[in-house]
Amino acid sequence: MMKNLFYLILTAALLACQPKEETKNNEDATVTEVDNTKVKTSALQEDSMLSRLNEKIRAYINNKDLYLARADYFLEKQNPKEAMQDINRAFRIDTAYLPTLLKQADFLTKSGKLELSLNVIDKANQLHRNSSAVQVAYSQLYLVARNNEKSLSYADLAIKYDMYNAEAYYLKGFNFLEIGDTTKAISSYQTAVEQDPEYFEAFLELGLIFSQKNDPIALQYFNNALEIQPTERRALYSKGMYEQEHEMFNEAMLTYTAAIKSNPDFREAYYNLGYIHLFYLKLYRQSQQYFTDAIEVDPRYKEAYYNRGYAFEMLGDINNAAKDYRKALEIDPSYDYAAKGLSRLNN
Repeated sequence: MMKNLFYLILTAALLACQPKEETKNNEDATVTEVDNTKVKTSALQEDSMLSRLNEKIRAYINNKDLYLARADYFLEKQNPKEAMQDINRAFRIDTAYLPTLLKQADFLTKSGKLELSLNVIDKANQLHRNSSAVQVAYSQLYLVARNNEKSLSYADLAIKYDMYNAEAYYLKGFNFLEIGDTTKAISSYQTAVEQDPEYFEAFLELGLIFSQKNDPIALQYFNNALEIQPTERRALYSKGMYEQEHEMFNEAMLTYTAAIKSNPDFREAYYNLGYIHLFYLKLYRQSQQYFTDAIEVDPRYKEAYYNRGYAFEMLGDINNAAKDYRKALEIDPSYDYAAKGLSRLNN
C-alpha cells in the first residue's frame, strides 16, 4: 500500500513566535539546562544507502523495484531528475507494472503536471481495474487540483475496493479539513491510524487539529507521530509549540533541543529557545546565544535580530541593541517592531 506520497500538511507548522513588547512575568519557572551542541548529518550514511542500492541494481539489472527504490532515495534527497530517470528505467522494463505507473503519476502530480498525471492514472485504471491504489491516485490528483468533491468520491471508491486502505481515509480527512468539517476530518484520520498504526502523517494531522483546539490529547498524537519518526522536524516543532503555548517551558526546551540535534539548521527551534529564555524566563544573556544561533542559520532572520536586540536593551546595552534593531530594519525597512525599538532607545 502506498502512503505519504507527498507531504500535505494543512497548518504551517514552521511558524515561530512573533516578537512582543509587553511580556508576561514567569519568575517561578524552573530552568532546564539544554545541550546546544549542533550535530551534523552524516553524509556517509546516506552514501552507504545509495551504494547498497547501486550494488543491488548491478546484480539485478532488470529488477524494476530496485529502480523505484532508488527513485525514492533521490526524491528524498531532492534530486528529481535522477528520480525520474529511474522511474523511466523501471517503466521500460515493464510498461504495465502498477507501482511504476503510480510512481510516475505521483511524480507528475507533485510537479504540477496534472494533465499528464491524469493520463498515466487513466492508463493504470485501464490495466488494473478495481484497484484501490489507482483510486487513491485519482483522489490525490483532485486534491491537488482543489476539487474536493471529486477527491472525496475517489477516496470513497478506493475504500469500496479495499476497506482497509489507510491512505484513502487520510485523503478523506484532508478533504474534510479543507472544506471545514473538522469532526469528519478527525474521524477519517482516526480511521486511517486504526488501519495503519504507523501512519505518521495522520497522527501529525490529528495533533495539529487538537492543538488548535487547545486539547492536551494533541501531545499524545504528536508523541505517536514521533515514535514512528523520532527526528521529524514538523512533529518536534509542533509538539514544542504546544508545550510552549501552554507554559510547559521545560518540556518545550527539551523538545526544541531534540529538534536541533536531529536538524542542526532548524532556525525556528533556536529562535523559540531564545524566545522562551527572553520573554518567559527573563534570562537575557542565555537568550542571546539562541538568537545568534538562529542568525547563523539564516543571516536575514529579522525577528532573531530584533529579539537579540531586545535582550541587549533589557541588559542596558544600548549600543548593541541599536545595532540589532538597525540590522533588522536593513533586512526589512517596514519592520515595525525594530523601528519602535530604535524609538524606545532614543527616548
